[in-house]
Amino acid sequence: MDHACPLCQSSLSPFVTVATGKKQGRRPLAFLECPACRLVVRDPASWPDREAERAHYMLHENDPDDPGYRRFLSPAFERIRPRLSPGVRGLDFGCGPDSAIAVQAAEVGVPMAVFDPLFHPDEAVLRDGDYDVISCTETVEHLHRPMTVMARLERLLRPGGRLVIQTGFVPGAEAFAGWHYWRDPTHVILFRAETFRWLAASRGWWVVEIESPVAVFEMPEKEGNA
Repeated sequence: MDHACPLCQSSLSPFVTVATGKKQGRRPLAFLECPACRLVVRDPASWPDREAERAHYMLHENDPDDPGYRRFLSPAFERIRPRLSPGVRGLDFGCGPDSAIAVQAAEVGVPMAVFDPLFHPDEAVLRDGDYDVISCTETVEHLHRPMTVMARLERLLRPGGRLVIQTGFVPGAEAFAGWHYWRDPTHVILFRAETFRWLAASRGWWVVEIESPVAVFEMPEKEGNA
């Protein structure tokens, strides 16, 4: 059966098939790739539903005060920190049960709003808009409708505002089977640097940086405001 890319809707092609572990019955698992935007997609038949996602997330131990977890998110926070000053409006999107990014921002005197569809589903923070910076750490790989989310984040950022994404970047096919990132069953789409460049070009965003594990974009003037 043909599958459409969740990001750009192009037809997907075979990429690699990997062997799963005992918990998955050691069944082969296929990953597909998009020849247009270069996204890598887990076999759509294996995508978890919302309740399975929540159950898996609850197994994580992401304590905002844990130095190890902070180090893990430091690539994103290091790019957010220089933009945190009094009056700056920030949002941590897809933060999970607790936001280490928001906690660290508060420690330097800048409160950040948080949103997560499962754990902090306050739609009010998505109506306010005009954010100076949005962080999206270890989130994009979970998105079932990525372009819808990206368009929404774009609308929330003011001109000159920045979107800071942290995620695992897909290695080459020869190294993919040994890559830990695909083993998380909630990681349904996986990004390459080329995918982020395609995304920026398709949305008209300015690329600040794309280097594993982060992609940073700046929003241009909105049409009619230039």
